[in-house]
Amino acid sequence: MEKKETRKSPRGDSRRRAILDSALRLFSERGFNAASIADIAADVGMTQAGMLHHFPSKAALLLAVLQEREERNQKAKSQSLERGFDYLSTFLRTLHTNERTPTLVQLFAVLSAESIIQDHPAHDWFVERYREVAASMTSELAAVFDQSKLPAGMTLETFARWIIAVADGVRLQWLLDPTAVSREASMIQFFNILRPYMRDPDMHISLDEPSQGKRR
Repeated sequence: MEKKETRKSPRGDSRRRAILDSALRLFSERGFNAASIADIAADVGMTQAGMLHHFPSKAALLLAVLQEREERNQKAKSQSLERGFDYLSTFLRTLHTNERTPTLVQLFAVLSAESIIQDHPAHDWFVERYREVAASMTSELAAVFDQSKLPAGMTLETFARWIIAVADGVRLQWLLDPTAVSREASMIQFFNILRPYMRDPDMHISLDEPSQGKRR
């Protein structure tokens, strides 16, 4: 007997979208522990039972919010590379795009700090996420940096970890005081420090559109 294909209703999709948007905002404003299922349900005008129909638990909702953010970034990254941007410029573009939605940036900062506690529902997600980002970036940087130029004891993974650390550190300062620091400028300055180790030390790193038909 063939199984009938399950189709999502537009109303169901709309409800799910509203729940995710509310959770994103409340988690970023209050943190995961302080924002309750009841708060989110009230914010979207639903009963708790109705909300749990879409997300069976608060932890499941949290992971759905985090995963959606990652999927947005991955899609933007792929589109940027396809348009001819080099990897470092693509990294800058991702930061720039995220900053257009400060709530998302704040959410990630709050939850990544909270998840240091091992029994936090997002702990394993963040551990794996940073592991995957470091591994992926290490692989991508092979096209940017000449490993034969690296100082003794330095590896591409070292550079990847540094880039992640600088981006996260500047993000925190930017969230505390947006007028104190520019993430884009800070990252470009940091990349400039690393130019002696690049395959092309004159590589143009910016948010500007690359020349048509030409990868930078």
